[in-house]
Amino acid sequence: VPPYLKEIRLVVIGNVDSGKSTLVGCLTKGIKDDGRGYARKFVFNYQHESETGRTSSIAEEIIGFKDGKLIHSGRLTEKKNVSWKDIASQSDHVITFLDLCGHEKYLKTTMYGVSALMPHYAIILIGTNMGVQRMTKEHLGIVVSLGIPFFIVFTKIDIAPKEVKDKTVNTFISLLKTGLQKTVFNVKSKQDASFAAKDICGGNLVPIFQISTVTGDGMEDLKTFLSKLSAKFPNNNEFTLLKT
Repeated sequence: VPPYLKEIRLVVIGNVDSGKSTLVGCLTKGIKDDGRGYARKFVFNYQHESETGRTSSIAEEIIGFKDGKLIHSGRLTEKKNVSWKDIASQSDHVITFLDLCGHEKYLKTTMYGVSALMPHYAIILIGTNMGVQRMTKEHLGIVVSLGIPFFIVFTKIDIAPKEVKDKTVNTFISLLKTGLQKTVFNVKSKQDASFAAKDICGGNLVPIFQISTVTGDGMEDLKTFLSKLSAKFPNNNEFTLLKT
């Protein structure tokens, strides 16, 4: 497999406190969160990020898949130059997560990650207990303008009241359908996840996931989806950039 097709780059974006770093930590370390930010501390680059709970830089983490089986670092505190080599050598394909900033203060850093790092897909996270925020709409506008296929992950379903969760989900789905004329697909099983992974490349289908990093609800469907993702075939501009 050519290197540019073996690695799939995903930018993780969303409003501040939507659980971006926590999700990346859970996926890449094979753990559950405790509801107080346990998983995200393995993703942050700087001490002040751990203290505030807010990402101010671009953090990179990877997972791999071999015959559909997830491969991640066996030791939580293992250095990246050790764990990444092991993951990549065992994998059919590697998912690189680019965890970006959610706060408006760091929007330039987020813009750099979405544009300059050439992601194949974008994950937009929305906290179901928070509603659809202004920065969420900004991030959505950015990935649509750049033509990046994306999927939506609604987080914190374990703590959001049902009426608040339903309102958040329905509001955003309405925005996708009426505002962007996208086809929304709610993923509720591993079969749904496999189907969504095959059709997302077209750019019109938007898979929807609802998860909890604390209870683990919806996480297996998301992992199945990631295991089935394939990189878009590079266009001529990307071939030029990828030359040694």
